[in-house]
Amino acid sequence: MNIEDIENLVSKEEKGADFREILIRYLYYWKWILLSLVVFLILGYVYIKTTTPLYQIETDLLIKQDKNNSSSGAEDDVLKSLNLFSTNKIIDNEIQILKSYSLFEKVVKDLDLDVSYYINGSARKYPLYENASLPFRIKLLSPNSNSYGEFLKLVPLSSTVVELNGKKVPVDRPIQTAWGTIIISPNRSHNIYLNKEIDVKFNRLGDFFQEYSKILAINPASKDATVLIITYQDAIPKRGEDILNALVKEYNNAAIEDKNKVIASTLFFIEDRLKKLSEELGSAENKVEDYKSKNRITDISAQSQIFLQSVQQNDADLGKLKIQISVLRNLLNYISADNEQGKLPSMLGIEDPTLLGLVTQLADTKLKRESLLQTVPKTNPLVTSLDDQINSLKNNITQSVKNLESALLITQQQLSSKNRRFESVIGEVPSKERGLIDVMRQQDIKNTLFTFLLQKREEQELSLASNLADSRTVDPARSTSHPVKPVKQVVMLIFFMLGFLMPLIIIYLRSLINNRVTKRSDIEKITNAPILAEIAQSEESSQLIVVEKPRSMVAEQIRAFRTNLEFVSSEVKNKTLLFTSSVSGEGKSFVSLNLGASIAMSGKKVVILELDLRKPKLHLSLNIHNDKGLSNYLIDTANYEDILKEIPQQPNYYIITSGPIPPNPAELLLNGRIDDLFARLRNEFDYVIIDAPPVGLVTDAQILSKFAHVTAFIIRHNYTLKNQIYRIDELYKGKKFANISLVFNAIDYNSSYGYGYGYGYGYGHGYAGGYYTEDKPRKSFFPKFKK
Repeated sequence: MNIEDIENLVSKEEKGADFREILIRYLYYWKWILLSLVVFLILGYVYIKTTTPLYQIETDLLIKQDKNNSSSGAEDDVLKSLNLFSTNKIIDNEIQILKSYSLFEKVVKDLDLDVSYYINGSARKYPLYENASLPFRIKLLSPNSNSYGEFLKLVPLSSTVVELNGKKVPVDRPIQTAWGTIIISPNRSHNIYLNKEIDVKFNRLGDFFQEYSKILAINPASKDATVLIITYQDAIPKRGEDILNALVKEYNNAAIEDKNKVIASTLFFIEDRLKKLSEELGSAENKVEDYKSKNRITDISAQSQIFLQSVQQNDADLGKLKIQISVLRNLLNYISADNEQGKLPSMLGIEDPTLLGLVTQLADTKLKRESLLQTVPKTNPLVTSLDDQINSLKNNITQSVKNLESALLITQQQLSSKNRRFESVIGEVPSKERGLIDVMRQQDIKNTLFTFLLQKREEQELSLASNLADSRTVDPARSTSHPVKPVKQVVMLIFFMLGFLMPLIIIYLRSLINNRVTKRSDIEKITNAPILAEIAQSEESSQLIVVEKPRSMVAEQIRAFRTNLEFVSSEVKNKTLLFTSSVSGEGKSFVSLNLGASIAMSGKKVVILELDLRKPKLHLSLNIHNDKGLSNYLIDTANYEDILKEIPQQPNYYIITSGPIPPNPAELLLNGRIDDLFARLRNEFDYVIIDAPPVGLVTDAQILSKFAHVTAFIIRHNYTLKNQIYRIDELYKGKKFANISLVFNAIDYNSSYGYGYGYGYGYGHGYAGGYYTEDKPRKSFFPKFKK
């Protein structure tokens, strides 16, 4: 196996260790994950029970293609090539019309949806719809600002009395309430909800339309299809079906009304002309009658009769021609006026198929534009496209009208010339017959025009009666047999995932924002300083735990620490050990005191110096008097024999307490007497242990570092900040302290850190006071992960 293979193997092992560490970290919180799953599954069940189920209702509508949506002009071919007349454009327009507010308003009025009724259930309100099953109907006569707020609570007591918000009120009478003026109409045929509380809510049309628009969906069956699939979701399938059926009905009615506008315009023109012609025809008939009576004429000759018929036919043709020219000029005036919403003039008498097709197409396009403007602004691309179509159609119509008018004017000149020839012939007819022919001629002209207009009126009325919409319902509205929302399986799966992921996310965020040392790798990632010992958290209140609990885990770890120290500065016989930390509270006094006791138990003579002159703790833990100590010795008020005291719990173990707290500890350490003290202690003791103040707060530890052969920095689990390890690493690299080593103290094996650490000792452990107590072995739910 070469070096590269070894490196790959080490890399794989490190990745596996990282994965196991992550897995162990999350598995430690298995109870919280299980609790989260249970809570979220309960929430999912509550959500399903409290959410009103919605059914999917669907209907299919066929939009018939406009057969007149084509023209023969070259310019229309260009418009077709630009896809201005494509079916997709028409379908988009119809979708917007179906979604329009005006159609929705008609549907609401048809189905009385402006009022909603609910019956209270155990978990939610159940909507009511069937009119026949409701014991009453409510109508809001005069709304106010409070009408569309809270629910009205009604209890039907009988067919004549209901209870409204706790007050009895009569039915079939207007009632003044805080919600406005209302009237309650009873339904005497059904009383299944008598004496049951029913909640009533008035729906504001605008807000109701917003909710309706979100639920209503209209989509073509395919890209090139003209079949629209209309879907709607409702808590009551019957109500949803009625809404879609009413929507299609109102849409068809609106389309028929738009088409009838052109026919109504033509009928108005015909009625107006018939009224005038009726008066003129009556006057002409009276003239014929008066002429015959005055001249005692009963009949005219056969030749005169034939001649009269020819003259009448010519006059009739000329009259029709004048009407056609008048219609064409009205059409030109309409086109040039550029009015957007005016009615198209009548095309009475015009028989040119090209012009009629263009005018019909223009009318349909303008109607579509008017319908579209109800839902979108004029700047919408659909409206712009229709404007382009209208302008193109107007140009084509103008050109066709001019061409047709020129032809009609030529025909009019021919008929007028023929009429002048007839008049010259009339001069040769005997005077009485000639006079009779004149008056009968006027009568026949009026009668022919009157008959023509009557015929056209009947045709228009027939078209009005038989007019159909350009759409057809393929399938009436139908509902699904099961609710589409909420889907129980999907909801429970979502809440299961939330319950599973939520604690994992919280655990990850906690570890992400945690800036304290929680595991050995946190230290090793920052510094290469050796870690000589890992010491567990303890509940024991005793400070000399290695003496009182020699078989405890902490005692074993202290002994391991003692063994590792033998390999540091092994060439020095009488060693001086300096214990310090970054901040106070990391356990340096506890570790140094127990290490000294452990060394003394091995037969060595040990002394520990309480050199944390600002916050001394050792003498308190050992119940040793502190009337004289280092501070007295440094100011030369006590000698060596006065300050050296034996620790009674452990033979060969001595302590020099701090003495009274001085005002200037750093200056006392620099007066030279501390040097003499260390020189004497090294001659008498195998190990000298210094309990120094924290490095990050004062300079005492740096002053004392010149006497130490080994410096032990204490790092406390879940207490020491990670950025303080960077400070230790700087001291380690700068070699400002001799043989810097680290001690990872107060490790909580009950946390996720504990899996995989320390179980070889076979002891349980727990929190209290920062120290360890011997206990029963701890049973784990995951025994395999301990190995």
